Amino acid sequence: MTRKPQQRSIATRARVLDAARNLSAIHGLDLVTAEAVAREAGVAKGTVFAHFGDMDGLLSHILLDRLNALRSEAPPEANEPAKPDDPVGLVTDRMMALVGVITDSPTILRLFLDNIGVTKPNCAAEFVASLEALDAELAAFLEIWQRSETIEPPLRQDRTPAELVDGLIAFMIHGAILLKSHQLTDRDALKARLRRHVEAFLLKS
Repeated sequence: MTRKPQQRSIATRARVLDAARNLSAIHGLDLVTAEAVAREAGVAKGTVFAHFGDMDGLLSHILLDRLNALRSEAPPEANEPAKPDDPVGLVTDRMMALVGVITDSPTILRLFLDNIGVTKPNCAAEFVASLEALDAELAAFLEIWQRSETIEPPLRQDRTPAELVDGLIAFMIHGAILLKSHQLTDRDALKARLRRHVEAFLLKS
């Protein structure tokens, strides 16, 4: 039975995306080209652009995969203890996980900044949804920390968890830029720096 054109189009799009995923896993995102993706997927180069507009559109889906993987790896209610021994370290580790994704390559960081509206005027809806989910997970943990009478050190009470997350995001993006601009080259040094920022920003004075 012949598949309908729409079904064929969906299948072709999925094949192109899978090819890009495979190539990026083998060679890294910066070395993935339209020609290589087309060859791997068994389609014409024009088909790649027809489905994704340009290479940025295609590679943005690879970045989105990696952002979504952060969500599935660490749902707070599943992995975080009710009373963590080091809540500052836990928050810092979450921040470093995102920094690790967006600084994997110059292309990744550029695509991230493009898609969240920093370097282009519009935010991509898929990125907004993924980042909002990550923000919500972190805010949920901060709310637990804020309400707790036993988690030490105590979290500041004069800002909402959502406001605190906004500040942490600014620290993360700044840290990512420091790494990719080579103002910092040691990720351990960045982690220590972020921890100091977290302590100064989050803890009750």
